[in-house]
Amino acid sequence: MSISKTLLALSLAGAAFSASAGVTYTATTGTTSGVGGVTTNTFDDGLLPIGFATYDQLGALIPSPGNSGYAAQPPGDPTAFFSVGISNGQPSSSSVTFGGMGVSYFGYYMGSPDDYNIVTMYSGNTMVLQINGNDMAAAAHRMANGNQQVGFYMNFFTDSGTTITKVTFSANQNAFESDNHSYISAVPEPEIFVMLLTGLGLLGLASRRDKAEDNEKFY
Repeated sequence: MSISKTLLALSLAGAAFSASAGVTYTATTGTTSGVGGVTTNTFDDGLLPIGFATYDQLGALIPSPGNSGYAAQPPGDPTAFFSVGISNGQPSSSSVTFGGMGVSYFGYYMGSPDDYNIVTMYSGNTMVLQINGNDMAAAAHRMANGNQQVGFYMNFFTDSGTTITKVTFSANQNAFESDNHSYISAVPEPEIFVMLLTGLGLLGLASRRDKAEDNEKFY
């Protein structure tokens, strides 16, 4: 299913919000992404991923079952999870940076939404989105009041002119809990591949023509 069709299906389940030029988000039920073709970081092995998706703070990883006093386990999610806050060794913010051209889709399951939960997204050095817990809870038709029984999945989609290269989670209180971070790597549009192949073909033709002319001059 294409991202546009998936977005349409998701928007039928909950309102889709245009966060900024190039980014649209929606909230859906469930602990995992409903978008096809995603790669998901579950954090279940007790390690933060390093590679295409690189996390910068080891302190943001919380083993199951968490701690209701400063990092509550997201509801219905009994495994290790990702959290930022201000105590017990948690960083106040942590970022995931994507390699290559970035990602065209990013999503995460979050629990106990608070108004001080903040997500900031970048495309290169440009901030393309910043939303807080009120925005995220509103997308799920919930209140950002820290209710530890509330959880929903946030989905962020980009248009063809935008990619997400870094996502920062932050909270100046305890805490911002999330899990099952999912993404789709951004790749050039098919038309770009066609143009590239056409250009290479023309370069090859021009090279052969130049060689032929040089041979004629030689004789």
